[in-house]
Amino acid sequence: MSTKQRYFVTRICIADDKYVIFDDVDLSTRGEKNMLSVEKQMLFLLSKADRLQSQDLIRIYEKRGYSAPYIRNGLSRLKKEQYVDTPSRSTYSITESGRTYIRSINRKPELYSAAWEGTWHLVLLSFPESERKRRDQLRSDLLQTGLGLLYSGAYVSPWPYREELSELIHKHSAGQYVTVFYGKLEHGEITPNQAEKIWSLKEVARVYEEKRHWYEEQFVPLLIAALNNRSSTAFEAYGLELFNLFLTLGETINELYLIDPMLPPELLPDNWRCRNILRQLTDGLNSIIEAIPSDSVYARFVK
Repeated sequence: MSTKQRYFVTRICIADDKYVIFDDVDLSTRGEKNMLSVEKQMLFLLSKADRLQSQDLIRIYEKRGYSAPYIRNGLSRLKKEQYVDTPSRSTYSITESGRTYIRSINRKPELYSAAWEGTWHLVLLSFPESERKRRDQLRSDLLQTGLGLLYSGAYVSPWPYREELSELIHKHSAGQYVTVFYGKLEHGEITPNQAEKIWSLKEVARVYEEKRHWYEEQFVPLLIAALNNRSSTAFEAYGLELFNLFLTLGETINELYLIDPMLPPELLPDNWRCRNILRQLTDGLNSIIEAIPSDSVYARFVK
């Protein structure tokens, strides 16, 4: 027995004579082949400073327990992803693609307060087996951006991501293998229960609760202690301590950005707490930004 699902989108109709299968997405592998959150953070710092020496970033991240080879490898991956360039030896600058990516990341939390018009955006992939590696890289990027796997080769989102999709298609030279369109679902509307499976929302919620517990039990006491030590800590040491806390919390928030599709309320479970947890962590990050002295050498990265 079979059933047809049709998606009508601006004169385009796609028919599939098979059941639509809502597969779980394993968050443990989501983004494994993409940049790690610390690399995204380095990209953010470059967006603030325009150019940085690799040694500058090494000094910053060695304070947080990252080795010099780890940072150099991260910069190499950023360059391979075409997000940074090297105008001179050991000097890194952000590219326009990198700025596009940062804008995408910064915009994502705004989706939680955006009104959804009920329109769906679908991305269809049709790679030959000889392009399997490129296909897998693009699939990983799509999941990381916020799209969900509807069924094999079809990814869906209630949000447009037009700029992001254009950049990803260009980045992977995948124009001939990708079809993007949008519109209303004529039949087979996605319910909150189905959305929970498509975007693995139970796992997303579990990670949020884990981060909330870490924030309240471990991070906040460190932040309070740092703020209380202002009068007894040397000026630059105080700025560096707060900057390191900024990077630590920022890295955690970046991890949540990567796994949370930030769906509209119509698609979320009734007891969805992740939005409030994200706001809690973001408020903490903003308090650190305000506390870093404006004349500190680290202020240029956060102000």
